[in-house]
Amino acid sequence: MLVGKAMLTAAVMLAAGSCPDFATAQEAPKDKSAAGCDQLSWSVARERAWFNDAKLTHRTSGARLRKIDRAVELGLEPTKKVEFFLPPERTPKPHSFGGEVTFFGVPKPGLYQVTLSDKARIDVFENGARLKSAAYTSANNCPDVRTSVRFALAPGDLVLVELTNAAKNSIKVAFAEAQ
Repeated sequence: MLVGKAMLTAAVMLAAGSCPDFATAQEAPKDKSAAGCDQLSWSVARERAWFNDAKLTHRTSGARLRKIDRAVELGLEPTKKVEFFLPPERTPKPHSFGGEVTFFGVPKPGLYQVTLSDKARIDVFENGARLKSAAYTSANNCPDVRTSVRFALAPGDLVLVELTNAAKNSIKVAFAEAQ
């Protein structure tokens, strides 16, 4: 019996020694660069892919885009120079950047999300009315994505996204139906 226990112990130690990182490998995220994105309440993999696309469209503040489910890199201006459709809900910080982009054609009612590459304040309007967000998520260490905010939208002509309090003069913005 003692020989059997010794052999079993040796076999267990040999198995553990031959694969010391097994537990670690099972727990590691598949995409190590996206590890910080696990802190977000929903997946932003689609938006990260859009933001990293070499063909990402660049637009200036005030751009009008004819379709949803896309991303743009939006050039921003010093917030004090931006003429917003409606004043931002919160007073912008001095020396910050801001801008706006309009997306046309919400096809059906549902949850839609605005996702940003960097920190900024988001105000969303549908057909001229300011909307309250339905959900919000943010992470400091998710590569390429900082914030994603969801809104319940009805089919409408346009959705206006106003941005304030950005630290830089450009930001990547995605607008899409929530998954």
